[in-house]
Amino acid sequence: MRVAVGSIWHESNTFSPIKTDLKCFQEYELLLDNHIIDYHRGRKNTEMRGIFEITENRHIEIIPTVSASAIPSGPVTTTTFKFLERNLLQRIQKIRGQIEGVLLVLHGAMVTEDLDDPEGYLLHRTREIVGNTVPIGATLDHHANVSRKMVENADFLIGYRTHPHVDQGEVGQQAAKIMSFLIKNKVKPVMKMRKLPALLPGESSVEARSRLVERIKELEKREGILSASFFIGYSLADIKEVGPCVIVVTKQDSQLAEFEANSFAQLMWDLRNEFALKTLTVSEGINQTLATSGGPILFVDTGDCFWSGGGGDVPFFLHSFIKKGVKNAVIAVIVDPKAVDECIEAEVGGQLTVSLGGKIDWINARPIVVTGTVKAISQGKYWGQDFQFTEKQIDMGPTAVLDVKGIEVVITSKRASIHDPAMLGSLNIEPKDRKIIVLKDGLLNLVSYKSIAKETIFFNSPGLANWDYCKRSYKKIPRPIFPLDPLSLAFSNSGNQKAS
Repeated sequence: MRVAVGSIWHESNTFSPIKTDLKCFQEYELLLDNHIIDYHRGRKNTEMRGIFEITENRHIEIIPTVSASAIPSGPVTTTTFKFLERNLLQRIQKIRGQIEGVLLVLHGAMVTEDLDDPEGYLLHRTREIVGNTVPIGATLDHHANVSRKMVENADFLIGYRTHPHVDQGEVGQQAAKIMSFLIKNKVKPVMKMRKLPALLPGESSVEARSRLVERIKELEKREGILSASFFIGYSLADIKEVGPCVIVVTKQDSQLAEFEANSFAQLMWDLRNEFALKTLTVSEGINQTLATSGGPILFVDTGDCFWSGGGGDVPFFLHSFIKKGVKNAVIAVIVDPKAVDECIEAEVGGQLTVSLGGKIDWINARPIVVTGTVKAISQGKYWGQDFQFTEKQIDMGPTAVLDVKGIEVVITSKRASIHDPAMLGSLNIEPKDRKIIVLKDGLLNLVSYKSIAKETIFFNSPGLANWDYCKRSYKKIPRPIFPLDPLSLAFSNSGNQKAS
């Protein structure tokens, strides 16, 4: 039994001016052929690692093709996508008569300069190459904007259930198990998707998602059901097929898939008002923190979050802290390579006045001019957990710590994983001793700072990743859509949707 595997993974914020070019993939992950196996065997929580664990146990031969991923930002450039597409599809073309299945690790919310649904396109082209009898499966991110073309050209799609995404390895394992079952038993599964006309926040509440995860567990215990998934969608992509959905895959029972997909979709729709995280204004957050003994208190800067396509250089909290006289705080981070160079020139202990931030995300921020003392200078490399919670060396580029009136500002040269406390430790900052720590890594810190943080406060702050839909200039999304328009919806057991 031989199965081809490959991955092109990116979450594309169409409101971001940051182009995602080939260098972005080269700096994060761009691997070919057997280098993919060598790399992912050494990782803890990736879909590829999960796939390899199951295929090795079941004596399935894996033929690796391409594995490429980049930190979320703006649309992928056309030339970059064509390069990745060519490397993936040419390899599948060469082995098409030798394989019995194809497993792809995709995100589901990638957009290119000229394609709104590149994953649907990749699945379609893969189907053209291998034909209708070879099963194709794909894992997708929790924030996938699943399209009809994806569903039409794959035999099954399965997504993460957790956020932070601590189950990527498990999802890879499940995908490999389903693929093994389909090949061994020559089964053509039935997959049904129900799309919800909604824009949901990417950083969503645990309570609402827990209800949906419980339903998945119930469904997957049912005889005849191979998998069930829900997707929050990625509302920072202005595309026609934006939004959440549910998917149910059965062994061969179309009626069962139809019925359960409708039921699952209705549950998700009924929960639509419960996905939003509780957020505070910065004044409320500061006042609440100062009235609390001890620390650290995590301030989650969701609007400038790297992992939702934020630029990482909006100095909103720095400006607010200075204005409020906040001390003993850390801001991690502001991405500004020019400011880092100036700190390096000033040397540790030196004072300087610097224009900080507002250069990458010039849409939502302006530089702030501050005077401070350089406390640390580093190459910006540390051993810690990355996006997949795998221990590896993280490279932030040359990095400096500037003390501005009792606020330690970590200034990096590029966007990278920063949610591990080891990042601050590498700069001689002890997280436990600080009152406030501002992080631009979304929900990821909920895992890594769990044993340290006294409390976590979320802010719908300014930035490219801000979830205030009313402020977005959408042009392509379907209307009516929740929460922008009045909308009621019912999913019937016949599979028809009735909306008003």
